[in-house]
Parts: sequence; structure tokens; C-alpha cells
Amino acid sequence: MQYENNIPVFLEFWESNEEPALADLESYLNEHVEIYEKYFPMHCPRTEERLSAALQKYEGKIDDIRSISASLPAVIREVDEKYEQTFGLGLDLSFKLMVGTFGSNAFVTRDNRREIYFAVEKLSAERDHLKVITAHEIGHVTHFAMGTRDGLDWSTVDWGHGLTTLFTEGAATYLSKRTVPGLQKPVYFSFDDEGEPWVKCYEDNKAEVKRRFLEDALGEWDMAKEREWFRLSGGAYFGYNRIGYILGTDYVEQLVERIGEDAALTYWNGNDLKADIVEWLGK
Repeated sequence: MQYENNIPVFLEFWESNEEPALADLESYLNEHVEIYEKYFPMHCPRTEERLSAALQKYEGKIDDIRSISASLPAVIREVDEKYEQTFGLGLDLSFKLMVGTFGSNAFVTRDNRREIYFAVEKLSAERDHLKVITAHEIGHVTHFAMGTRDGLDWSTVDWGHGLTTLFTEGAATYLSKRTVPGLQKPVYFSFDDEGEPWVKCYEDNKAEVKRRFLEDALGEWDMAKEREWFRLSGGAYFGYNRIGYILGTDYVEQLVERIGEDAALTYWNGNDLKADIVEWLGK
């Protein structure tokens, strides 16, 4: 396991400017292109509006950012070791810690599925919350590694469809619950203590959520649907964004009960995953 902590670089910038202006932030980002090359624009749009809004938010998060800089490396080691003890996949992961501009909070890079980024300005500083989001991201890598181990032909995976995203986000959340057990259910979806209304919305409207997702999935999948179900910019249907994460976890959990954990997590190898999800959504 390797990690690179770039948070102190940001803190040095912040503390060296009494009242940082947009030009100061632009200058900082230009001086550290190597830190942000996989963050902009894929995981956060680099616009004047976005950067100006970030400048207004940093002050309220700076103490958390300092705390996370000190604690997150140990959390990563702990969770990484738990995954290795549980699954023994020898993942040899690389972690990049940084301060972003309030876009994605964490992601596995597309060109290297062993590399995980954390944009810590979006994270809660509570240790259990950090453990869960770390477990979620390592869960993605573990899920992909299990497919590779079992000989999955990755060219057969339709990465651009919501049914695939439903499965991968559900699997990562399932694995985070498996490796960091015993917390309140909403924490596994919101990575903080604010997720209870979100989960309740899903539970109160589960049949309608399944029906609406099925309707979208059977039509042409596009970015508007992707945003609605899996991005922070969604929430038009039910008032809460990323409802697809909870729906996907529900699907994976029932699949594990039905066929067992290993078979469920590698179900996209040799089975018609999309058809199975569609059938479940229609029940």
C-alpha cells in the first residue's frame, strides 16, 4: 500500500494568504497541476463559479481538513489490512489525499483501478465516517479484482449503462458494510450522520423507486439519468440525490442471500446481469 498526502500543500497555500482571492486559488491550482490532473474536469468542473464558491466554503472546513490530514492515513491502513485479511487479493493500492473544490469526495481512477483519490474537503472528520468511505472505495477495487480473478472479459461490461452502475455501487456499499460493520445504516450511504431522511425516503417509496428506475433503465440511458440516480446533482424524482446507491445495495444484498457472496459479487461473469436486475426491479 502506498499513499501520497497532498493536504499539507493546500494548507500551506491557505495559511500563507490572509484572504485568498480567486486569482490566488487559480495560481495555486496551476502550480500543482500534478495533484489535480485526474480531478479536473472528470470529477469536478473547473469553472470560475465553482472556484469562487469553494473559496467561501473552505473556512468552515479548514479544521476538519487538518484533522483528516492527520487521521486518514492510519484509517486507510486499517481498512486496507481488513480487506486483505478478509479477501486476500493482494491489491497493492495507491491512495492520493488532496483538497479539491467541492466536487467528488472520493473516486477510483479510470486509467488505474488500483489508485484511489480522496478530496477531503467533502468528508466528515469522524473516524467511523472516514472508515466507511475508505471501505466503499476499496470495495470498488475489490469488486473489480474479484472479476479479474474469475476471468471476467471486461470488454463485455457495458460501463455506460445505469444497470452496471447500480451493480457496482451496490457491491461497493455491501463490501463497506461487510468490512466496517455495526454502524447505523445511513452512514454507509451518506458517510456522515445526516443520511437518515435519505434512507427513509427510499424505504417509504421503495416500490416506486424500483418502478421509476426500471422505466429509465429500459429506455436509452443518458447523462441526465446518470445524474439523477448516481450523482450529487440529482434528486429531481424523490428529493434526494444518489437514490440509486441504496437501490443497488438492496439488489446486491438480496443476490447474496439468493446465491451466496462470492457468486453474487462475480455475477457479471457468465450471467446476464442486466436481465437479472430488470427482473428484480419488476417484482
